[in-house]
Amino acid sequence: MSSRVRCNAGEKVALRFANLGFKETAMSIAGIPMRVVGRDATHMTGRDGHDTSYVTETINMSPGESYDVIFEAPAYQGGGTDPDIYVLYNRQYERSNNLAGGGFGGAATHIEVYPPGHLLEQVHPNDWAEVAP
Repeated sequence: MSSRVRCNAGEKVALRFANLGFKETAMSIAGIPMRVVGRDATHMTGRDGHDTSYVTETINMSPGESYDVIFEAPAYQGGGTDPDIYVLYNRQYERSNNLAGGGFGGAATHIEVYPPGHLLEQVHPNDWAEVAP
């Protein structure tokens, strides 16, 4: 199952980050701000109910932590139907090589942003959102 994220420009996308390892990690989306709305499956609100969510481009996670974020896909900049690509990656990729040769590894994928209306609405989780006719 791929970790690739596909969306139309202007859509809101929800992601859950979970650090299932034993080291701290820092996940970033280059060029797309994220609103952190939950931590460890708990909504970001204060004791009196006020909103404590915040906007960031990097989430720092300790072992065992999870974060829920929402971002709005940026305006489509490309031409034709090829998507704009944004990198979603572990900022500590140079230290997490999964014990493989070559030096680099760790969590990384990309976000594909298409023109508005290019992809059909997602029907279920991990739906590939077929291209509109």
